[in-house]
Amino acid sequence: MELWNFRGKQNTITEALQIRLPEHAVVSVVGAGGKTSLIFAWARELAASGKKVVITTTTHMYRPDRMEEDGIRIVVSDDPERPDKVSAPHAEVLDSLRDTADVVLIEADGSRRMPLKWPADHEPVIPDYTDVTVCVAGLSALGRRTADVVYNAAGLPDVLKRETVDMNFMHAIVSSRDGGQKGVRGDFRVFMNQIDDDIDRLAAAYRMQQIFAVMGIQSAWGTLMPEEPKIAVILEAAGNSTRFGSNKLLHIMDDGRPMIAYIFDAVRPLDVYKKVLVTQYDDIAEMAAGFDVVMNDRPDLGISRSMQLGLTAAGDADAYMFCVCDQPGLNTSTIERLIEAYKKGTAGIVSLAWQGKMCNPKIFSSRYREELMKLSGDTGGRQIIASHKDDLLLVEAESENEVKDIDRL
Repeated sequence: MELWNFRGKQNTITEALQIRLPEHAVVSVVGAGGKTSLIFAWARELAASGKKVVITTTTHMYRPDRMEEDGIRIVVSDDPERPDKVSAPHAEVLDSLRDTADVVLIEADGSRRMPLKWPADHEPVIPDYTDVTVCVAGLSALGRRTADVVYNAAGLPDVLKRETVDMNFMHAIVSSRDGGQKGVRGDFRVFMNQIDDDIDRLAAAYRMQQIFAVMGIQSAWGTLMPEEPKIAVILEAAGNSTRFGSNKLLHIMDDGRPMIAYIFDAVRPLDVYKKVLVTQYDDIAEMAAGFDVVMNDRPDLGISRSMQLGLTAAGDADAYMFCVCDQPGLNTSTIERLIEAYKKGTAGIVSLAWQGKMCNPKIFSSRYREELMKLSGDTGGRQIIASHKDDLLLVEAESENEVKDIDRL
């Protein structure tokens, strides 16, 4: 996450927006281009400082992967018409949240993931007791067709209508009393998101900040998405295949390839920090072009030995994906979905699943490295997961064939 304001680079969202939050503060977030990202990043920042935080909505928001994190509660209602979304809790519940939290963060607007918004007549829905209103605007809209990047572009007043989005247009709709400042309660702030290392967007944000300042509006800008975590994929190929009767990973499948080739082909296209193979077999090591190969000289010590050799080879990775090599049906696209689920930052352990049952592969955050290094024997990561169930996210496989492992001929 990168944050700036007129004073330069900032460490926190609270600092960047120059906000002094009162006791039991209520913050309503409107606009488009990263409202949910801002809310969740801010909530984690506040929770890390010891605050009790509640996230909610007065309209709709996409359903979070998890409904509770350390120091953070998410209070919403199910949306029967949109299972991928949640809606506002009952009014009396919403009103009572201030008494149970240090900070309440409210998603008070909808934008269908477009970078800019012009509110409709019934929008936004900002509670009267809001202390701070923050309008988010996505700089990715610059230079693009207005109709493609502005939610409710048809509702723009004639004076603002134009074919493409430029800096003046973005500034005008964000600062308008009928646009970004519509229904504002409490202090008003602007966050310009999606800089994304683009020098033109950075220049536009800096210029708009100057114009906002003349109007008495404080603003900040940056990129809310965190830096890409460094993920190491570790292939465990050191087993003795006792139930199979021979080295099953070299067994020739129906298409003429050895079983091990399937996981190699699934992992090679991945854009990850490191790809590690742990094996006891020279024949398999010779096939592992593009992988850091670690020879396991003590396979008798069980799977924990392979995991720990892989962890050591992974170096300073932020997370580790452990893959068994006897799931020939596993697809690259499914592995990528696991990685994307981990990158959302909502869970420290992500596992493939079938019909709600945990399967392989699994990703562990580096914060579990010490526990993984203490495993012994044929104990994998399941006992760690059992102790941290609240930090587990399951991702369903595309088919049962993907999670089947082959133990016998």
